[in-house]
Amino acid sequence: MVASVARWMVMAGLLGPAVCLAAPPAVPASARAPQDDYTILRLLVTDDQGRLLLERNPSGWMTPAVRANRKQSLQQALRGLAAELGLQISAVRLAGIFSYRFNEDPPDPAHDAVSFRQHYRAELRAGQPPAATADKAYRWVTRDEAAALIGMPSLRMETLQVLDHPGTLWGGAFELSFEGDKATGTRLVEPFYPLR
Repeated sequence: MVASVARWMVMAGLLGPAVCLAAPPAVPASARAPQDDYTILRLLVTDDQGRLLLERNPSGWMTPAVRANRKQSLQQALRGLAAELGLQISAVRLAGIFSYRFNEDPPDPAHDAVSFRQHYRAELRAGQPPAATADKAYRWVTRDEAAALIGMPSLRMETLQVLDHPGTLWGGAFELSFEGDKATGTRLVEPFYPLR
């Protein structure tokens, strides 16, 4: 915006052209806008038989999720995700908030901040998930099937904690380790605890 104002002032004859050619001052890293903290909203939808909806994507089987980095409310994000899945949901409630920190070699600047995973329980009112494609598939599963299918250790632990103790809002913290793009470990650094 400063550059466009300066250009306008040059065109209006209020400043000389040398002003527009000057490089903007360097902004120290500490003053730059923070990175997206990579908050993920996970939707744990159960049907009338108590089965959980899982999604298979290139990362494996997991609960459907949306990255919360747009200007929208939580309800808008979750209902939007449900609509993309062809589902109408009700009784949406927060069931878990889990933090993640990253131990990476080399460090990824996108993971400088703590990342959060929020799990929301919901009941299926109507609809069916889309048919499978080359990239995605959906399946209603029991709790034990979910335990066997979810490959990401931290997500499996979070999901089972929320399913096994539905009346409690859970917290906890994980550290994920990477070498390059390869995940090398998951560590529970704060065991699960009730938030309410």
